[in-house]
Amino acid sequence: MAELRLTVPELEHLKVAENQTQLAALLDKIGAKTVEIAGKTPDLISHEAVVSEQRDQTTRQNFSFLILQHAMGPNSRVLDEFRVDVATGEKLQTDFSERTPEAEAPPAPPSLLDLKSPLPIVPQSTGPTSRGFVSEWLYFYPANRRQLEFRYLGQEKMDGHQTLVVAFAQKPGLVQLPTVIDYNHKTYPVFMQGVAWVDAYDLRIVRLRSDVLSVPPGLPLRQLTADIRFAQTSIADVASPLWLPIQVVVTANLDGSTLRERHRYSHYRLFRTRSRMVLK
Repeated sequence: MAELRLTVPELEHLKVAENQTQLAALLDKIGAKTVEIAGKTPDLISHEAVVSEQRDQTTRQNFSFLILQHAMGPNSRVLDEFRVDVATGEKLQTDFSERTPEAEAPPAPPSLLDLKSPLPIVPQSTGPTSRGFVSEWLYFYPANRRQLEFRYLGQEKMDGHQTLVVAFAQKPGLVQLPTVIDYNHKTYPVFMQGVAWVDAYDLRIVRLRSDVLSVPPGLPLRQLTADIRFAQTSIADVASPLWLPIQVVVTANLDGSTLRERHRYSHYRLFRTRSRMVLK
């Protein structure tokens, strides 16, 4: 635990669990809550402000940010991200249509919500460098749990909530859609581990931090940390408040260069489309 606190200083005030007897029941309750949240969350659009800092340079961008649930094959659903640069109007799409057929996930049990892979974390000409992290709460979705190991760490006050703290680590042999990093024109799969702070009363994830579990040979990655905060958010025309990410901070050290990228989300609203048929 002392070593873990050095890596994750947010655990400074953790009241350590004496055993793991609560783990199975706790995971079932968190899983049920994620199913409920996924079922109630409609397609949403929000404002995304991104500040990137690297090599004493700071870049600020603003996007119209869209998250959609859609089918992938007959039995699975995924969360995809779309962005439009507010300043230029450029559209940035990072959905599964970019994957080759060989990279597609195999058929999955009904109602599975697969994890969307973050793409990529190296500097690029347009758009945010880190993507896909806002859906990491799906680690706890029941159909995804077999891909991870879990450990109940204990209780801690976090962001004004009394929370139950759970650690997780991916099982590389079972992960269908790992995090991917583009480096020197090659794509590397990277597996993650982390800690989630879960509200002790309603079982919603308050905060989630993920770090690298293992680095593949040839990739000079020293750090990849995503720190995600969630908050209750009221949406017009939605009966009850939703629990949505409001901030993601990603810190990466690749080949000795450190990138820190902060994403802030605001003005969530329903995403609606209209169409019309024009006959000539």
